[in-house]
Amino acid sequence: MAAAAVLAFGLAPGAAVAHDGHDGSGRGGSDKSDDWKKNSEQRRLVKTLRHVTEDYRWLQNAIDDGYEKASECVEKADGSGAMGFHYLKKDLLDDKTQARKPEVLVYMPNEEGRFRLVAVEFMSTAMEPPEIAGLDFEVGPFPGTWARHAWVWKDNPDGMFAAYNPDHKCPK
Repeated sequence: MAAAAVLAFGLAPGAAVAHDGHDGSGRGGSDKSDDWKKNSEQRRLVKTLRHVTEDYRWLQNAIDDGYEKASECVEKADGSGAMGFHYLKKDLLDDKTQARKPEVLVYMPNEEGRFRLVAVEFMSTAMEPPEIAGLDFEVGPFPGTWARHAWVWKDNPDGMFAAYNPDHKCPK
């Protein structure tokens, strides 16, 4: 039911709104260190995500596999960081969380203007906030959704699982 409501709400390009800006640690504090490397569940998650998204590092591969643009570049209101351009595979949006099937791929243009995968975002329509690898999801970008980022292809000074990357700026 919630998935239908989210889809009905309209996941057209530009429909997404920025997340609430939690730091992404799942604990309400900062995760600016590499603490995820000390947690075997989180190390396995990152390794799995890198494996299953290797082919999606190039945007056209993701589009060919059914991912569709769900937002323009998402940036913090104060300009102190950004997520990037979100591409959603609608068939995966449900109340389940599966490490091998991230619902959203996040891209940013490189120096040459080519879009490269920087992060994945798990999105769920579960009634209660789900968790993966011991990380609680945060309120998602669409009504009735929960989300959790993982910066598996781009270093993030705020941490592997932070929502925003302070090194990113949306192109003007």
